[in-house]
Amino acid sequence: MRETLFAIDWLNVYKEVKGALETGHAVIRDGVAYWTSLSGKTGIAQHLPLKEVVVDTASVSELKQLVQMAQATQLAAVGISTGILVGAIVIQTMYLAKKIDKLQESLDVISGDVHAQNVIFYMNKLSRYFGAVESGRVLLLDKSLAKETHDIAAHVIAQMGSERNEILTFIDNLLTYADKLSERHLEQVLDFIILTLDLLPKAIYIESQLCDRYEKFRLAEHLIRENSRRYNVTLTHYRQWCNEKVRSSITGKIDPQKNVFNSKQNELRLLFNSDDNKMLLQELKTFSFQPIAMS
Repeated sequence: MRETLFAIDWLNVYKEVKGALETGHAVIRDGVAYWTSLSGKTGIAQHLPLKEVVVDTASVSELKQLVQMAQATQLAAVGISTGILVGAIVIQTMYLAKKIDKLQESLDVISGDVHAQNVIFYMNKLSRYFGAVESGRVLLLDKSLAKETHDIAAHVIAQMGSERNEILTFIDNLLTYADKLSERHLEQVLDFIILTLDLLPKAIYIESQLCDRYEKFRLAEHLIRENSRRYNVTLTHYRQWCNEKVRSSITGKIDPQKNVFNSKQNELRLLFNSDDNKMLLQELKTFSFQPIAMS
């Protein structure tokens, strides 16, 4: 399946703006380069030109491969373009929708096998949360609809905000519950946690981009900064928990679980070392607003 997305046409970005972006004197927000306070200037530096990029999503399965394909078409792209391309792929292609479908399948399996009311309760919340994320992604596809969709976007942003931290808290608590699971159920839960933690940076990015689209710029900065910290706390907790289980399995203390952790080592390594997720959670830079002249 071939998909077309719009990426920045770096060949037609002003040389001054390109240099400013590389040095932090300008920042890109929703396809527009703004001067930052470092530049001594205010307002818009350039509405960035776009060009179509075609990626073949049928022959690749992971975001990094999509990025590499898209990068091949980005002649003379500056260093920051990789992160922008990752964001463009997340928003403009069906990558996220397909991952959410996979997560829903995992939710259904766990809800059917693990008959704990608190687990099922949070599974339903998680399903609603990622449904809101996909709604936000769809809103971002057409910038011309921004004026018509203010009310809808406000509702989607509020929903994502109210449910996001609950999901992270649930993941933290699920680790304690996982200690009591059989080998088969533990594998299901590990798959679910890996997929959820890999999706969350994409969801957080979409939430911040949605705020940018509707000119909630400071809220977008706040969300990226605070949610990145909160996400990294959970990711670190999960890494430590996995390392502890692996060490225990080596000593033979939890031998029945040894095979599960051994089989998940590659997926865990990819999650913990994901450059794509780090790019998406990079803190946004404040730009300078152009004051409006009053008569």
